[in-house]
Amino acid sequence: MNPILIALIVFFSAILFIAAALLLGAYVTYRMAFYNDPKKNPKDPYRHVKDDGSPTSVLSKALIDYIISVPCENIYITSHDGLKLRARLYMRDENAPFAIQFHGYKSTPMLDFSGGGAYAMELGMNVIMVDQRACGESEGKTISFGYNERVDVLSWVKYVSENYGEDRKILLFGVSMGAATVIQAAGRGLPESVVGVVADCPCSSTKEIVIKTTNEMKLPGKLLYPLVRLGARLYGKFDPDDAEAKADVSGTKIPILLIHGEADAFVPCDMSRDIAKASDLVELHTFPEAKHGLSFIVDIQRYKRIAKEFCERCLSIKEKC
Repeated sequence: MNPILIALIVFFSAILFIAAALLLGAYVTYRMAFYNDPKKNPKDPYRHVKDDGSPTSVLSKALIDYIISVPCENIYITSHDGLKLRARLYMRDENAPFAIQFHGYKSTPMLDFSGGGAYAMELGMNVIMVDQRACGESEGKTISFGYNERVDVLSWVKYVSENYGEDRKILLFGVSMGAATVIQAAGRGLPESVVGVVADCPCSSTKEIVIKTTNEMKLPGKLLYPLVRLGARLYGKFDPDDAEAKADVSGTKIPILLIHGEADAFVPCDMSRDIAKASDLVELHTFPEAKHGLSFIVDIQRYKRIAKEFCERCLSIKEKC
């Protein structure tokens, strides 16, 4: 066989092997980071609560028990890309403002807003607890760290406006990835009916959190991130570089309350500090000794006071006990 032909065959075979390896690697990283099938994964709201009898776990379980017991109505919308999304509606007063709440990565609203949802009701608000896309009872299999979820935020705001009036005031709440999502939505422009955002332990950058998590797996995060990004773009149809709360917050025109635990090992507290530096409309409160998403549990009274003062400024409502 002609040596040149042999060389060409070897060369193109190597190219095909490398391409196949990249595509396989991109798919594996997509499945690990962004894929979630809510029909197969458990929806147990207690699954992240340690059963160790500690005050934190006992209180967490009690809060979840309570919110599960509160009567609610299932409501649905269709997302911009055709997914059926579900939420729980807690109506307190036909004329009251709304709190729309968005949970974190692969979590549930019953866990992340077991305390915050109940307190929003105490403040006199109607509450919508959203099952984020690819979670709970909502459709979808790709979690996009705010890229698509921020558009879902607008869809839920539209739901309130269409069903309860365009002048009905709305506050957005988010925890972890949900917090980053509502900040991204605020930075991209929201209707005037949305008067404030409460974001608990948001990540400032999807890229940074992916690299951090990869490093913690004893893998080279910066080196592998282009492969993770390729997987998201090829199989998830989104670019994680476009899911950046820190970049989006500079465009907000509404006040944002940031809350973050100083002992958060998953999403470092410095991420909220970086977000706060990007806009004068951001107010930051940190909680010593609070781990990821546990500021409410660690110091309920302080958390409630901060949240109440912020909500009253935005909504001019009085607490209803």
